[in-house]
Amino acid sequence: MFLDESFVIGAFELGIVVTSPPWYENCYLVRHKPSGEQVIVDPGGDPGRIVETARERTGVLKEILLTHGHPDHIGGTRKVQDAFGIGCRAHVDEEAVISRAGGFAAALGIQAFEGPKDCGYFEGEPEMTLGGVPFRVLHTPGHTPGGVCFLFDGFALTGDTLFNHGVGRTDFPGGDARQLSLSITRLLDSVPEGTLLFSGHGPHWAAGEAKRWWRSMI
Repeated sequence: MFLDESFVIGAFELGIVVTSPPWYENCYLVRHKPSGEQVIVDPGGDPGRIVETARERTGVLKEILLTHGHPDHIGGTRKVQDAFGIGCRAHVDEEAVISRAGGFAAALGIQAFEGPKDCGYFEGEPEMTLGGVPFRVLHTPGHTPGGVCFLFDGFALTGDTLFNHGVGRTDFPGGDARQLSLSITRLLDSVPEGTLLFSGHGPHWAAGEAKRWWRSMI
């Protein structure tokens, strides 16, 4: 199996595939252990590794979820979709970012890739389920207009909204530093201190530590 790390948190198994340099992006495979139902979050690169890992985990792969549409988070989406015949979902405010990701990749000097196909766009903050267990979508604009975090019981996937002792960039098109600050405050107010926060790049940390750090920054 090509997992770089794996965690069991409550009813869920969280697998991490760290993609190749220069981005070292964290792709997450979230599996509901009792049912085997799973989702892939942000397949940004190395789709072959992600596909093989998902195939080795028992259960049904439901869909791909995207925290946002930057190339380092969606670059492998199309190939994973083709391998499993699954759709993807993202916030409606991220549609323009995703549709322009190829051009943005070229501007950053990233190898060309096919963008997601048949991507479904949701509005607001719908409640989603995995294995019948609900989890929360939190709209966290700032790094991008339609950035979201996925909040499960005991852990959260924060994309590029919040890193371990760091925050997402706001100098890319659609970025907004004030919005990002408000989003981080709302995110940290939405989770208990014991929640583990897993970001788009770098190591995880506990929400309690994140809250203390954030209070010292604002």
